Amino acid sequence: MSHANRKGRSKKKPVRQSSGPVPAGRRTQAARPPAGKPGRRVRGPVGMLFLIGLMLLLAYTVIDTTRPGLEIALGNRGTPGTAEVLSCESLGEGRYDCQARFTFDDPAREPIVIDTVPDAEAGEVFPAALTPEGDRVVPTGERGVWTSVALLALVPLCLAFIPAMVLYGFGIRHGRRASVIGAFAVSALSLLVCFAGLILGS
Repeated sequence: MSHANRKGRSKKKPVRQSSGPVPAGRRTQAARPPAGKPGRRVRGPVGMLFLIGLMLLLAYTVIDTTRPGLEIALGNRGTPGTAEVLSCESLGEGRYDCQARFTFDDPAREPIVIDTVPDAEAGEVFPAALTPEGDRVVPTGERGVWTSVALLALVPLCLAFIPAMVLYGFGIRHGRRASVIGAFAVSALSLLVCFAGLILGS
């Protein structure tokens, strides 16, 4: 009798098997990242803000470098006079050596020979101004203004896509298509004005 009882006790207990799949709620909770850790969405706004900063910096650089030339073209800076191009030779790699005889509007000052703009042609005569630095003469009047306008037209091109970048960066769907279409329209108009200014200012 005792031997039979020992045999019964030595039998292994049956292993309980799962009655079914793990509930969806539990799986969802296990898959969630720990609270407090940043998600991937942070990269969108950060990258977007970085690109917007670059666009704004580029626009500011264009304005800052173009403004002195525009002021000279409008007659607000520099010493006015007339330039007669004596020679203009290509040095290669987009560089030119152009010399002009500059006659001051002030008759008390003697004419000088000085550097001028690279797109000039020998024998060409145009109203010009000596830069405040005194290192070259640049066209004034309509020609000088159009040259500056051609460069300033790049500013809207730099800023045109910022609204679309904000919408995509923050995941905002409403208005995306309109912002992209508007950006391309502004860019096309900016390039058109830029090319027109280059042609009229040459």
